[in-house]
Amino acid sequence: MVADEGGFVDEIVDGSVRLRRVVVGHLDTNCWIVTAPNAREALVVDPGDDPDALLAACEGFQVRAVVLTHAHSDHVLAVPVVAAEWDVPVLAHPADAVVWPTELDFLARHGHWDAGTSEARAVPEPGRPIWDGTSTPVTDGHTVTLGPLTATLLHTPGHTPGGLTVSLPGHLLTGDTLFPGGPGLTGAEWAHSSFDAIMTSVTRLLAFPDATAIHPGHGESTAVAAERDHVEEWRARGW
Repeated sequence: MVADEGGFVDEIVDGSVRLRRVVVGHLDTNCWIVTAPNAREALVVDPGDDPDALLAACEGFQVRAVVLTHAHSDHVLAVPVVAAEWDVPVLAHPADAVVWPTELDFLARHGHWDAGTSEARAVPEPGRPIWDGTSTPVTDGHTVTLGPLTATLLHTPGHTPGGLTVSLPGHLLTGDTLFPGGPGLTGAEWAHSSFDAIMTSVTRLLAFPDATAIHPGHGESTAVAAERDHVEEWRARGW
């Protein structure tokens, strides 16, 4: 990984995959810029905030599409700015269409975006457009070609109904479905979530080869081999 003096940016180059991570917003969301080494075509996953930083991080790339692993506010706040600037589709699973209205309702009632268990508070930036929820629907197995690299979108519901994971050779971008130490948040207090569904998704992801890297929507990465033996422990604890 290498640091970028312009902000918190690091990069992983592994075989046929180059991943640039830009950490953005009040919940330190990992936005991933996916390319093949020495290629220009890029996919941007979860532009959660800080559009100027994301535009700078993508300079020199030809962005083909934006992918949303899910529609919680901390994963989408930069969408209207960057998608318009790059003139690209926003790919999301249609089952997540119920999530964004819930986020907007929370904002209307509380005056800030829902931060989950965090005490961080973020309000809309004056003059910056708010995403209208428009997206191009994709389903399980949808592929995006980036020069010699193919990204496959997997439907991994649970944290939200339309959760997506981006599968690349040797790498999984799991959004808030799977972290080091277990699945993402579910429960009665998390609208539209399902623990049973997320455990099914986690089991699917941990069927990938041991060395497959797992890059979540927040925090540091892990690997399939480091997490697989804990599935029954997570199932027993219920979160």
